[in-house]
Amino acid sequence: MRKSKGLLYILAALFLTVMIACSTKKNTAMSRGYHSVTTKYNILYNGRLAYEKGIESLKEKYYDDFYNILPVERMQPDEKTLVTAKQKDPNFQRAEDKAIKASQLHSIYIAGTENNPQMDEAYMLLGKSRYHDIRYIPAIEAFNYIILKYPDSDLIYDARVWKEKANIRLNYDNLAIKNLKRLLKEEEVKGQTKADALATLAQGYINIEALDSAIVPLKEAIETTQDKDEKARYTYILGQLYGKNNNKEEAVKTFQEIIDYKYRVPRVYVINAHAEKFANQDPQKIDTVAFLKEYNALLADRENRGFHDVIYHQMGSLFNFYGNDAQAVANFNKSLKKITTNEYLKVANYRKLADLYYAKKTYEMAGKYYDSTLVVMNPNSREYLKVKRLRNNLVDVVKYELVARENDSILRLVALPEEQRRQVLKEFLDKKRIADQTAEKAAEKGQGQTSGSNSLPMTGGVASSFYFYSNAAVQKGKQDFSRKWGKRALTDNWRWADEAQNAVANNPNNASATEQNASSGVETAAAETDMRYNVDFFLSQIPKDENEIKKLKTDRDNAYYQLGLLYSDLLEEYQIAADKLETLLTYKPEERLIEPIKYNLYKIYLKLDPAKAQAMLEDMKRNHPNSQYTQIILNPNAKIEIDGSPVQEYEKIYTMYNHGAYSEVLETLNAKIPTLMNDGMVTKYEILKATTIGKLNGLEDYKKALNYVAVTYPNSKEGQEAQRIISKDLPKLQALQFKNDLSKNLKLIYVVDFPFTEQGIELRNKLQRYANDRAHTGISFSADQYSKDKMFLVIHGIKSGNIAKSAQVYLEIERDYQIKENPVLISSDDYGVVLIKKNWDEYMKSRYGSNSNDAQPAQ
Repeated sequence: MRKSKGLLYILAALFLTVMIACSTKKNTAMSRGYHSVTTKYNILYNGRLAYEKGIESLKEKYYDDFYNILPVERMQPDEKTLVTAKQKDPNFQRAEDKAIKASQLHSIYIAGTENNPQMDEAYMLLGKSRYHDIRYIPAIEAFNYIILKYPDSDLIYDARVWKEKANIRLNYDNLAIKNLKRLLKEEEVKGQTKADALATLAQGYINIEALDSAIVPLKEAIETTQDKDEKARYTYILGQLYGKNNNKEEAVKTFQEIIDYKYRVPRVYVINAHAEKFANQDPQKIDTVAFLKEYNALLADRENRGFHDVIYHQMGSLFNFYGNDAQAVANFNKSLKKITTNEYLKVANYRKLADLYYAKKTYEMAGKYYDSTLVVMNPNSREYLKVKRLRNNLVDVVKYELVARENDSILRLVALPEEQRRQVLKEFLDKKRIADQTAEKAAEKGQGQTSGSNSLPMTGGVASSFYFYSNAAVQKGKQDFSRKWGKRALTDNWRWADEAQNAVANNPNNASATEQNASSGVETAAAETDMRYNVDFFLSQIPKDENEIKKLKTDRDNAYYQLGLLYSDLLEEYQIAADKLETLLTYKPEERLIEPIKYNLYKIYLKLDPAKAQAMLEDMKRNHPNSQYTQIILNPNAKIEIDGSPVQEYEKIYTMYNHGAYSEVLETLNAKIPTLMNDGMVTKYEILKATTIGKLNGLEDYKKALNYVAVTYPNSKEGQEAQRIISKDLPKLQALQFKNDLSKNLKLIYVVDFPFTEQGIELRNKLQRYANDRAHTGISFSADQYSKDKMFLVIHGIKSGNIAKSAQVYLEIERDYQIKENPVLISSDDYGVVLIKKNWDEYMKSRYGSNSNDAQPAQ
């Protein structure tokens, strides 16, 4: 028993001795060995494993944009994109935690020297983890620690390279280029470190668009690196640089080098190299037969199954170039179906399809594809703004084309005799039934095809878990329902067979359909109960009320008129515009539209056919001699309110509004609005008029004007915005009160008559000159219209009442100014209340009482 206790004491003493000897406060052989081994084979080992997992995850998750020059280093998106897209990889955070733990628990830093040889490795892992976690400044701190504290470390040059990588990510490209060029002059920089430095230098040149300068270091990096993945990536970028520099021959050779690597490098580079090789060749000289043979071989190769999206896209591009639109559309859509997460390729496909339909002048389809393009594009990119501008140009075109087509169809049916109307509907619904049955069969086979091969995905290209966004899922659901319940009528208690049979028997519409189908021997009784194909049901939907029919015609005529103006003024498609307006004339539109239609046709004919223009002029002289439209044709210098497109006119008026010319804006709008024929712009003019009235007259008149817009145009965006302002914004504005706080943010107000008198103009010019001379101190000037007959001349940027008083005295006694008028001191908050509520007199009484006319600014 005593021996056991003695052994236990000895072991405890030995353990305590070892622990004391291994303390990080002592620099002994035992402590160095213990902490070095523990750091390397425990903490850093696990940290490196996490880091490598993060790198692998990076390669799998994030797709490169092969339609722009690749970065030399594959990297996750920047911080802004990550906030709205994917979360950061936790592996890099784990690696950073391990590196920090190693430095905190195992650093033997004594007398200015680090004695654990693994600490530079720990800080290197720390910097790289932070770098890949999109935290570049903390990463630079870690690399700097190695550079400053471990000058003899074998990682010193790697740390310097990684520091410049971070500088490039922070857009300090010129600094990074300078430092890397200095680093590469040192003979000790060799191997992979040198390859990384060269590649990073090339990236710096690419970022500053010095593409010629990037080629040399990139070629040297290709020769230096032993990593096949890097070699392929750098070679691909080199080919892109040659292409951008218009050196097509070298570009084709370079991409062929990647193709020749075959399976020795990642397939993504090989497949996209085929695409780039095609893009850098003269399409007129391409052997299309050999091209299609090559691409069909790529499709047949099982190794390329994950890249069918790229291959189909490139085949679509070839067909698009040679004008085979049907094949181009088919291949772009095949590419879209194959894409899973490659957002860049989705953008390219949707953009190609949109541009294709735009070129074909099928603007409605183009608008839909531009919509899909915008959904998957980065909204912060320049390309997004270009596409958005194109799409905005088509918004009204798509809207009015839809109205014109739908109303045309209904009005044609209204005009047909009863029997002919029934026959037309039956033929249409029979075709629809066959198409739907074909789609259902395709869905059953798992093909998920729809009846329209060119139809757009319902989500605009974005994957969704919502059931009804998947056509295949919907069709499968229908089939499952039919197998379980059979064909059931669209009635209450549909689950009960007796009720379903009674519904069929008692429904005269269904009985009529049954008789017709029995004579043809084609349809079954179950199918007849499906209201989607019931002729009588659709016949009952055709309007019979004269007022409803009249409204359909009015909307249709207006849509044609708007399309004529839009195609002419916005898209410069003069022939299409002429066709729309000519068709509208055959529809015998309202009298108010006839003159502007002919006037616009005259302007379009001047560009297309002068003989037709002359004939239209004779028509107008004969049938509309006193029309203002005829007068402007005969006398181009005459003033006419409808001259120029409504969009351009609106922009001119809005510019006047922004300059504060409210009286002139209101006068112009009052004269302009009654003459407007473009109903699509009327609401914009009306909401601008309401806002201008508010600027001049205050909240009560503003509310009345907004209410007019909301009631008159309830379905327009402007009408809905007017209603929102009335219900949400106006109560807040009406609740505003004076704060009477003159401690900061002050203004000096001089009140003058409007329109300006000579004295008012002189005062305005003096105050403007005074503010310009003191602009460096934050002083500025504005002339703000308060009402129809009153203008405020305002000195902004006054910091205190004493400064205001000094400014007033200076303006009064200085020979260049000698302004005797007394200004009023007001805070920025209270000035806003005055402009909104038009209660200047109330403010004057609250500040100066009955002596408001003798008010002094510093009181």
